[in-house]
Amino acid sequence: MQQILTSPFFLVLYIFIIGLGVSAIFAWSSLAPWLPTQRKDLKRINKDANLKPGQSFIEIGCGDARVCSYIARHNPRAHVEGIELAPPLYFYSYIKQKISGPKNLKILYGNALKHNFSHYDVIYIYGLKETINNQIKKKLLKDMKKGSKFLSYVFSLDDDWKDVQTEKPGTKERSVHIYIQK
Repeated sequence: MQQILTSPFFLVLYIFIIGLGVSAIFAWSSLAPWLPTQRKDLKRINKDANLKPGQSFIEIGCGDARVCSYIARHNPRAHVEGIELAPPLYFYSYIKQKISGPKNLKILYGNALKHNFSHYDVIYIYGLKETINNQIKKKLLKDMKKGSKFLSYVFSLDDDWKDVQTEKPGTKERSVHIYIQK
């Protein structure tokens, strides 16, 4: 039994579990815990983003890069980025992108609250309502260019932004809140 628990497989498993714990601490102390966007909503989010060739998209807190990978694959002439603060999730997404692409996707490591969002046409987040409203909203209102979109999965913002559209096709689907910077 002792020999099995010290095998290379279990050592890698231990490191992975510790990495997840560190990642959870980073996530809870930053914008939100890691909860991936449901795969069934990716097509709808891509439709809501409505990217044109040459436009740019960023996913804040990209986690496993599920959304930004999907957007990049379905918009090969757009510039797509994901930004992640938790090291294990960042490395997973970075390696996944380097191995399987797409080439128009770039995974960034860093704190979204220190990132410049002024050149993005579409910004996407799946974060907690309080975090979005108390932390990231001020940053986005300052940085976002006129006419750019902000997509918030599940949670809405306070009433500072006008022209809000909520897209929820049925009772089992999660909401996508769409905001346009004026």
